[in-house]
Amino acid sequence: MESSEEEVGGDEDDNEVRIVNNSDHDSNSCLEYSSFEDSDSDDDNIELEYFIGKDKATKWSKTPLTSKFAKTKKKNIINITPGSKFTTEEIQNEVGAFHIIFSDKMVDEIIHYTNMYISTVQKNYKRDRDAKFITKNEMMAFFGLLFLSGIKKGNHTNFLELWATDGTGIEVFRACMSCNRFLFILNSMRFDDRTTRNYRRSEDKLTAVRSMLDQFVYNCKTSYCLSEYLTIDEMLVPFRGRCSFIQYIPSKPAKYGLKIFALVDAKSFYTGNLEIYCGTQPDGPYNMSSKPFDIVMRLLDNVTGSNRNLTCDNWYTSYPLATELLKKQTTIVGTLRKNKKEIPVDFQPHKNKAVNSSFFGFQKEKMITSYTPKKNKAVILLSTMHNDTSVNSETKKPEVIHFYNSTKGGVDTVDQMCGNYSVSRRTRRWPLSIFFQLLNIAGINANILYNNTQIEKKHKNRRSFLKSLSMNLMNNHLSER
Repeated sequence: MESSEEEVGGDEDDNEVRIVNNSDHDSNSCLEYSSFEDSDSDDDNIELEYFIGKDKATKWSKTPLTSKFAKTKKKNIINITPGSKFTTEEIQNEVGAFHIIFSDKMVDEIIHYTNMYISTVQKNYKRDRDAKFITKNEMMAFFGLLFLSGIKKGNHTNFLELWATDGTGIEVFRACMSCNRFLFILNSMRFDDRTTRNYRRSEDKLTAVRSMLDQFVYNCKTSYCLSEYLTIDEMLVPFRGRCSFIQYIPSKPAKYGLKIFALVDAKSFYTGNLEIYCGTQPDGPYNMSSKPFDIVMRLLDNVTGSNRNLTCDNWYTSYPLATELLKKQTTIVGTLRKNKKEIPVDFQPHKNKAVNSSFFGFQKEKMITSYTPKKNKAVILLSTMHNDTSVNSETKKPEVIHFYNSTKGGVDTVDQMCGNYSVSRRTRRWPLSIFFQLLNIAGINANILYNNTQIEKKHKNRRSFLKSLSMNLMNNHLSER
C-alpha cells in the first residue's frame, strides 16, 4: 500500500505538489507504443475516432463528446455553503471551539478511565498526594500544558528543562502543576477499561481508543460543512513502539508509525473524517475491507450526493471508483497507475513521445489525460469533472493537472501543521500516540471553527489561537492553585 513520490507533470526542480505514483507495472515492459492512425486492423474507422483500453473493451473518444457551449452539467453545480454549523453565540471563545471537537463527554470518559487506573496503582505510593485522583480542571490544565509545549516547540524537550528554576524554564508550567504531577498524569492516561480490554480486543484491535475515536470522528463530521473540493490521503503518526499494525512508509518523514486515512477540505484544511488502519480486524462489526475503493466510500459516506469533487492519488483512483462516485453525484480527479486495464496503450510512456505533449480521451462523463513531462515518462489522470483539452499556455500542462496540483495537498498540509505545533511526547504506548494526534487535529479544526464564527473579530492565526486556548484551559486550575 505504500507508495513512492513522483511529481505530477513537472521537472525535478519544480516546487508543485507531489503525488504518489508507485505502479507495479514496469514502463519498460509495457506494450509497444503504436498509433491508431498507423494500425492495419479491420476497424480502421473506429481506431481513427477512439483509443481502445488494454482490456480491448474500454473506448475513449479522441474528441470531447459535448460542446464547450453546452449547458452546465448538474455534476458541476455546487449548492453548498462551506463553514461552521455553529453560531457566534455557541462558540464564544477558544475553549468553546475546542469542546465542539473534543467534547466534554470525551474528557469525562478519559478522566473516568484514568482514575480507574490510578486506583490500582495508589498502593505503590507512600504518600496519597503522589497518586491522587484527577479532577476535570486539572485535566483541562494538562491539555493546556500540552498545547503550550507544542507552541514552544518543546514536544521533544526534556521536561526538567521546561520546569527548570534557574531562569531557563517556563514560569507558567511551574505555576500550573509540578513536573512530577504532570508526568504522573501522562503515565496514567487511559481511554478504556483495562479489566475488560482483552475480551473486547477479540473483535477490535483499536479497542483501547475506540470510544474516544468514534466520538471524535462524529464531532468532526457534524460540526463543519466541507467545501466543494475534498482530498483523501494518508497521515503517518510517528511511532516506533510495540504495535501489531505499525506501518513503514519511506516517503514520509517519520517512516515508521500508525497510518490514518483522512478526508480533508482542500480549501480550509479542516479534517472531516478519518480512519485508522490496523490491518485485518477479527471477525465482528469492525472487520471491514481495506481496499482503496471501500476506504474512499466509507470516508465519503456523509458528503456524497452534493456535487463535490474528490482529489486523490493513484492508490485510490480507479475507473470503477469514478463510475460509482458519479452515481452518488460526486466527481473525482486523480492519477492512475499505469497498469490499469482501462488505459489505452497510446497513453503509456514511450521514448518517441515529445516532451510536454498531451493525449486526451473522452467518454460521456469521464476524461483521461496523459502528459509527458520528460522523455519516457508519463503522468496519467482520470477526471469526471473536466471535459475539454485545455492546456496552460505557459507551462504546457493540461489544466486538469493544474487543478490536481492545487487540490491534492490537503492532507499533507494538515500533517505538516500537526508537526509544526505538535503536542506529542515520546511514548511506547500507541493509544497515547493516537490521543496526541487527535489533540493536534482538534487544535486545527477548532481554530477553523472559531475563525469561521467570529466574523466581527479579527481572525486568529493558529499560533495565537493555540496560545489563547492553552491559557484558558489552565485558568481554572491556576485559580485553585
